[in-house]
Amino acid sequence: MKMRTKIVLLSLLISGVLLAGLGVYFLKVISRVEMDRIDREIWALGRPPLRHLVPPEFWEGFGKRVAVVFGDESDSRLVARVVDASGRELHRSPQLPDEIGEMQLPALEFEPPRLPERAAMGGFPPLPLAQMRQPVFRTVTSTNVQWRVGILGNEQFTMVIGVSLAEYHSDVGRVRRAMLVVMPVGLLLLAGGGWWLATRALRPVALITCTTEGITARGLGRRIPRTASDPDFAKLVDVINGMLDRLEKSFHQAVRFSADAAHELQTPLSVLQGELEQAVQKGALDSDEQQRAANLLEEVQRLKAIVQKLLLLARADAGQLALHLEKVDLSTLLDDAVEEVRAIAPALHVKTQIPPGIHVMADADLLAQAVRNLTSNAVKYNCENGEVRFAVETTGKVARFTLRNTGHPIPEQERERIFDRFYRVDQSRSREQGVGLGLSLAREIARAHHGDLTLDTSGNGWISFTLTVPCAAS
Repeated sequence: MKMRTKIVLLSLLISGVLLAGLGVYFLKVISRVEMDRIDREIWALGRPPLRHLVPPEFWEGFGKRVAVVFGDESDSRLVARVVDASGRELHRSPQLPDEIGEMQLPALEFEPPRLPERAAMGGFPPLPLAQMRQPVFRTVTSTNVQWRVGILGNEQFTMVIGVSLAEYHSDVGRVRRAMLVVMPVGLLLLAGGGWWLATRALRPVALITCTTEGITARGLGRRIPRTASDPDFAKLVDVINGMLDRLEKSFHQAVRFSADAAHELQTPLSVLQGELEQAVQKGALDSDEQQRAANLLEEVQRLKAIVQKLLLLARADAGQLALHLEKVDLSTLLDDAVEEVRAIAPALHVKTQIPPGIHVMADADLLAQAVRNLTSNAVKYNCENGEVRFAVETTGKVARFTLRNTGHPIPEQERERIFDRFYRVDQSRSREQGVGLGLSLAREIARAHHGDLTLDTSGNGWISFTLTVPCAAS
């Protein structure tokens, strides 16, 4: 998973948890505020008549006064019950639920005394001030309807007022639904903002990645541009560029050493080869001296081949592999390779699918070297009385040469290293089967021609390589 996606998902997770927590807290606060408002409404309705010592006749018209305040919906929204100190019921709303009408009234505590005052209550003369009791509020459920019940009183009367919570639940429900709509929208906005911030924050990383992907053995001189937008990334860029400086220096030293060593070895090996060839010619026929000279000559020729490959690889690493491009008849070149395989390994069965007239733009000598390396491997790593198959075809502007041979399959863990230099799958037979430079050199030659060399399959008793080279313009 990409870092940017991880950052966005993590920010969404954190933001989602915070939003959910804030939403729950906000709903609780709204519920508490709304419930407190209802309690104050009950207190405001019941406190005025209880502040004074009123006659019992006062409560006969209490229902009408409530209807004036709440309108026609007073019966469904509000119910009340008034009893005196002896338990005699003075007022009862018609719609009063049994759960409220039959509830046990708690003993109310008196409020602190107040300054005396006089007031007129509903046409009655000024009455003495009554000592109020502390209100008690409860939530009661009756036939699927919730009521907020306030129990108020003074030294003469106890009043029970119930307010329907239908409107309260409706308001809270609207807020909850609004939050369920707003929260996903908020999360989407946060996701977009998080993606934008992550993209902006990781832009230097993308620049570093893009630049380092283009740094190869032939482009070690490239460096990551330094950005001053973020000191941390600027320091990282400096560290990477410093590492690239050291790698470039070490790489060029190694390439120069390989090229110089290979070049310097060519002359003494050529001299040694000439002397040995003369010794073989002048030696007595089938003598020990002639045999030893012939063996030494074979080793020198092998050394010269290794040195030549090392020199070519060193030039390829330095980007100095000079190509003399010309129109090469690939079909003819492969026909010659087939004849060579039949000559050096007559026991092998060779099958071909080589259409005539396939031409490519290539360096003839280097392309022949690459094909020779492949055919040499096909012979060395084949089975007794095995088979070699040559096939070539054109796909668009590319010629594809496929060489298959029977043999032991290459283990899965070895396939990634098959093109490494000096690497051999069968270490015990390294001398008879080369030093592990043939495939590396063949791939470097193919890539120098803007083609490639790949290991296609290695199983069911077959090993297959494909060499691609651009076709020549017709």
